[in-house]
Amino acid sequence: MMMISPKIGMGLVVAVLFALLFVMLSYSSGYGQVIDGEVRFIRKPLVTHIVKDYRLDGGEWSFGYFVPVAVAGLFWLRRKELLNTAVEPALVGGGAFLVFGFLFYWAGYRGEQKYFGYAAGQILVLGTILWFLGWRWFGKLFWLWMLLGMMWPWRFLIERVSAPLQLIMIKLTSWFLNVVGAGAVASGSSLSTSALDPVTGDPIALDVHAACSGMRSLFALVMIGLVFSFLRVKEEWKRWVLMACVPLVAVAGNFVRILMLFGGSAVWGTDFAVGEGHEMSTFHLVAGLMVFVVALVLLSLMVAVMEGGWQKVFKRSKVVRREVSREVG
Repeated sequence: MMMISPKIGMGLVVAVLFALLFVMLSYSSGYGQVIDGEVRFIRKPLVTHIVKDYRLDGGEWSFGYFVPVAVAGLFWLRRKELLNTAVEPALVGGGAFLVFGFLFYWAGYRGEQKYFGYAAGQILVLGTILWFLGWRWFGKLFWLWMLLGMMWPWRFLIERVSAPLQLIMIKLTSWFLNVVGAGAVASGSSLSTSALDPVTGDPIALDVHAACSGMRSLFALVMIGLVFSFLRVKEEWKRWVLMACVPLVAVAGNFVRILMLFGGSAVWGTDFAVGEGHEMSTFHLVAGLMVFVVALVLLSLMVAVMEGGWQKVFKRSKVVRREVSREVG
């Protein structure tokens, strides 16, 4: 008869427990649903709420599907370094976080608050790491644990965090357009310019609603920043600096996006650049993707500066220019 090692056995127990809490047990009912003309409140498992939240707000949090895969992949890439870490179970600290996590889970169940369940899941993962592996392991896994936190759809944060940055981005764009002579006025989330639409002849105006401002990509950029910092940076302080700059990177990326929309509107017309009615044009979609391109370029530049300074960046650029000139020549 094949014997299962204690480590594998405990791992299976933990996996079954998490599946029971987040997949099988009914947790909260949300706002209810209409059945036979009556509003009924039927509790559903947390995984059901997670999948539903991924689909809401135009799929703003749909990147959460890829978070577990990213965590597993990054762990696999660093497995040699991680597996050499000494296992020193922190029973007191781990037990405290486990108790706190279960209490949080229970409070969310009693109050039918799914976000309490999400937070409980993150706390229970922390407690499990400490209980079985210890503080050193948690230090090694901290950024993966933070990345795992992006799996939970914290939708209530989207407007609270992105709206202030959206206003900053609008004011920055207005200032820049005035500097280059485009004549722009910012009013809330609207941007009016003196430039004329070549098709309609009307002044170009961009109404940047929160739902399509691009600033709501901030949380996706946070996920990218976490992955980027884990792969490219090893010193902790540099990782913190990189993550602290993610909001600035998001503003810069969306600044480029709005400039592209303005430029496209000035050359080909607003319908081509932005879209007709509520339909997004292909150009608008490409401009949205530029947010992530700009973010990756800026993050790469920041890593290069922190790792080797400006001299290293300039040295690399010179090498690239030489190689290009040789190929052209």
